[in-house]
Amino acid sequence: MSQSFAHNNGTSNMSYLRPSNGNNKSARALIVASFALTTMITASGAFLPHPSFPPPSLPSQRSSCSSASSCSSIILQAHHGQSSSLNYSHGDDVLLPPSPKRDNRTAAATTRTKPPQRLPNGGRITLVGAGPGLPDLLTLAAHRVLSDPDALVVVDRLVSKEIREVIAGEVRVARKYPGCAEQAQEEIYEWCKGGLREGRHVVRLKIGDPFVFGRGGEEVLEFRKFGVDPVVIPGVSAAFSAPLLGSIPVTHRGISNQVVMCTGYGRDNTSPDLIRYHEEQTVVFLMAVGRLRELCRNLVSKAGYPKDTPVGIVERAGCPEQRTVVGTMDTIADLAERYDVKPPSTIVVGEVVNVLLTEEDYDSFGGEEGVVVGGGGVISGVADWQSYFGQ
Repeated sequence: MSQSFAHNNGTSNMSYLRPSNGNNKSARALIVASFALTTMITASGAFLPHPSFPPPSLPSQRSSCSSASSCSSIILQAHHGQSSSLNYSHGDDVLLPPSPKRDNRTAAATTRTKPPQRLPNGGRITLVGAGPGLPDLLTLAAHRVLSDPDALVVVDRLVSKEIREVIAGEVRVARKYPGCAEQAQEEIYEWCKGGLREGRHVVRLKIGDPFVFGRGGEEVLEFRKFGVDPVVIPGVSAAFSAPLLGSIPVTHRGISNQVVMCTGYGRDNTSPDLIRYHEEQTVVFLMAVGRLRELCRNLVSKAGYPKDTPVGIVERAGCPEQRTVVGTMDTIADLAERYDVKPPSTIVVGEVVNVLLTEEDYDSFGGEEGVVVGGGGVISGVADWQSYFGQ
């Protein structure tokens, strides 16, 4: 009978068999020889990544977009001069040893060695969640990072202008529009690599919580291919904060005892699986306002939702122009079109929509049916927030 144990020398993992009686000299000799050989190979640098950063770049190959103007990106210079053009694609600079191809599930389940958080030239990346849109809802850590005057901050277009005004360094905003999202993502990676090459602190700023339908995990894996492991600063998720800023709690005793979060768009713009109706359930949809009518129709016809199920939409949560549009599964799409609801918006489905809202809330918009400005009894909007704290 034998026992197994593992040795981890920092570069490889090896499992050995140890004879239980301790008398097998051949086995012991094999273990010692294997350990010595591994130590020699490691010392020679055979397992280490290439030290240069980055390797020579190749021309970027990017498909054309149907609308050049809609895919264009904004570059705002705060404290730096004109930035140089980056002409390489994100797949060129791979510092870690190539891994064998495997499907996404296998790759996600496999533990891999992480690269360092800082490159030899000082380059580093911080992935920051911006929250729903109100600067006061930024975490202290996020505010500290955004106050760095030397940072290169790469921002998604849906991050509010109020939060962008907090940024002290250089700002570059990528415009992710339908049909151009993948190209904008490639440009984001190029900007990040360019900052790393210059030894800068690159801040990747994403709306809400980047890891709730926000590609946060994908970007972490991509940045690791660049040879650097990003520091992550979580953000307040719009899935929970946006409804509350519009006076809609996602749970309430006796009304809703479970919450389901969904995205309106699956991979390659596909529709996600529908959530079956449950009377005491709240469903929160992120990034779904663009296909609201189709979504409501499918929820009624295929998922068993009654047509009178309450639906609320909180548009631009935490910003001065915040609006909450309230209707039912049968009317909300028409109301959204009437009031020209735009992203970023959070959709809430369930009986919780009507728990805290009152007639007085609707009267704040002149009594128009279906629209609430502000958050009723809940602090919302920059003006109300500052007034509450006497600013």
